[in-house]
Amino acid sequence: MAKPTRPAGNPRGSAQPPVTFNRTERVLAFMVGGIIVFGLLCFVAMIIVWLTAPDATGTMPWPVVLAIPLYGFPIGMVLLFVLLGVVWTRRARENRTSR
Repeated sequence: MAKPTRPAGNPRGSAQPPVTFNRTERVLAFMVGGIIVFGLLCFVAMIIVWLTAPDATGTMPWPVVLAIPLYGFPIGMVLLFVLLGVVWTRRARENRTSR
């Protein structure tokens, strides 16, 4: 992955602050994205199974596939709120120190 480029010159005098990477924010963002995408894929798979073979929904892998969106979407939403809290806290801290 390419590193972002920063403008030449004095970074303190520029209008935009330098880009900071926070590992916690990045991990939370990928967790939220992965859980929600995986839940959507399982949801689509269950719809396809219900339309093509409705009697197969009781056999073994499908109850687990059905349970993944039931638990994954709420977990993804909680992690999304945690991510928003982390980002807002960091930005508030940066704003306090820059004054």
